[in-house]
Amino acid sequence: MNYTDIILIAVACMSIPLICAIFFDAFYAEKKSKSFSLKRVSIWYALFFAVSFIPSVLFLAQ
Repeated sequence: MNYTDIILIAVACMSIPLICAIFFDAFYAEKKSKSFSLKRVSIWYALFFAVSFIPSVLFLAQ
């Protein structure tokens, strides 16, 4: 595994959770009849980032 693979994994672990968090909050806000909130998006992002990043780090550390 070279540095290009590590960079691609890092970009994926940062961008995919952001997109998921935005869509997840949009659907959550629509269902709960609330407005879109960047504060909630940041919480969703932290959750999705941890769920995607921690297993990747554990996999690479082996």
